[in-house]
Amino acid sequence: MTLLRITNTPRDYAWGSVDLIPDLLGVEPDGNPQAEIWFGTHPGSPSMTSAGESLADKTEPLGFLAKFLAAAKPLSIQAHPSRQHAAQRFAAGHPGYSDPNHKPELIAAVTPFRALCGFRPSAQTAELLAAIAESDESFRPWQTAFASGGYRAATQWALTQSGEVADRLVGLAAAIPDSAELLRSIHEHFPSDPGLLMALLMNFVELAPGEALYLPAGNIHAYLSGLGVEVMAASDNVLRGGLTPKQIDIPELMEVLDFSELENPKANQKLLIAGLVEYQTDCDDFKVYRVEPSSSNLLVDLSLRGKGILLCTSGEIAISTSKEETLELRRGEACFVEGANYFSILGSGTGYLAMG
Repeated sequence: MTLLRITNTPRDYAWGSVDLIPDLLGVEPDGNPQAEIWFGTHPGSPSMTSAGESLADKTEPLGFLAKFLAAAKPLSIQAHPSRQHAAQRFAAGHPGYSDPNHKPELIAAVTPFRALCGFRPSAQTAELLAAIAESDESFRPWQTAFASGGYRAATQWALTQSGEVADRLVGLAAAIPDSAELLRSIHEHFPSDPGLLMALLMNFVELAPGEALYLPAGNIHAYLSGLGVEVMAASDNVLRGGLTPKQIDIPELMEVLDFSELENPKANQKLLIAGLVEYQTDCDDFKVYRVEPSSSNLLVDLSLRGKGILLCTSGEIAISTSKEETLELRRGEACFVEGANYFSILGSGTGYLAMG
């Protein structure tokens, strides 16, 4: 049986927040963006134990990666391939694929969290594009493309427009009153980016703490702001279409996208017992649970199988094994557990448990 406290160094991607992760960890901000803290065995940044050893040296490679993620400005509009598609492209040596795996993701909000996720209901998009075309005739081809070819044609048109077209869209506040503020906030960071057009085709989602998004293969998405716990399959395969200085591959993105509308982007939740909620997915790489122990919710003798990473996001929680080993976690701390047929989670707080 293994029960280890694990830590890692925050990653300073430009889209990261200056204060969200420091606040979570209870330290003073240093003025630099802190975007992610990785927990797992991923070779890009394996976790370290309290003894100063790499977690990758203490266990077999995990099939999933857990993170604290803190966004202060939009991440790229992106999607991930299916396992079959990734394996084919990787075997063919496609430069956009670094491994043969898929990359389903789930992100649970720790603070209020804003994101774009999936294509919005078609009736809403048809009404919106009609209003835009009525206000500016140069957007009539976009409306026509959607009417004749659905989201595939509308996406192809949007992603191949010039920066001038994207900037002109932002000025049509009267035609898009419900989306004007969203576009202005994205435009502040990514002016003249065709991703601005894509934002109008997608669901704008505001998550309350505890709510989550599940992003399977083909789901188009972009995180906008907030602090969350993200769990994903251990892969680096990302196809991007905008809102990023990184490589964009529109033809390959079009190959992997699921162009069906997504009426309800939020992940369903299943209450297993008081204080233990499972986020519903179709993923076989990981399962994610929200644990909320308290004096009235003692999560004892849990029999969840596999290797796990537990992240504490509020209060104090303790994990105890059947061998009477106990590890206490405070807000912002994490641990790894393996080989515990039964364990308990006690205390008073909130945590997220990823198992795989």
